[in-house]
Amino acid sequence: MEISQKIIDYAIWYYLKYYPSPKKLEEKLISKFWPESEKWKIYGWISIEEINYILKEKMQSIIQEEEVIHSKIRLLIQKWKSKKYIKQKLFERREDMDKAIMILETYFENWEKENIERELNKILSKLWIDSWNIDFEQKNKVIQKLLLKWFDYREIKELF
Repeated sequence: MEISQKIIDYAIWYYLKYYPSPKKLEEKLISKFWPESEKWKIYGWISIEEINYILKEKMQSIIQEEEVIHSKIRLLIQKWKSKKYIKQKLFERREDMDKAIMILETYFENWEKENIERELNKILSKLWIDSWNIDFEQKNKVIQKLLLKWFDYREIKELF
């Protein structure tokens, strides 16, 4: 397959700069080098087969998708984000969702309940509410705040 080295260099540069998912990288290459795009007259255009060749053969040693997923999850966990929130961010990134969910589950075996408890205590302290003397209206307000933070309703209810 004869593909311009400039196209391969661009794919490598873009991946190392932004660490996109393979699907996002494919979309970027299509937008840059598809017929009628800005660069196709200069460097030529590439087909889907050539894009797959670039991703699988030329960039195989560079793309470490599983490590990127791990690092994205760890970063969001350090920011105390919920499991649903992280799952949505991985979906937006167009990750391989089966692989991403499997990795996500290993991180969240017991952590989600601890995270909800931490957030619950933070909300209660801001509202000056004693967790033992909470009325129905306050309870609904707290649950609503936790839901806005993307926590699972069933796990929230277990705490009450």
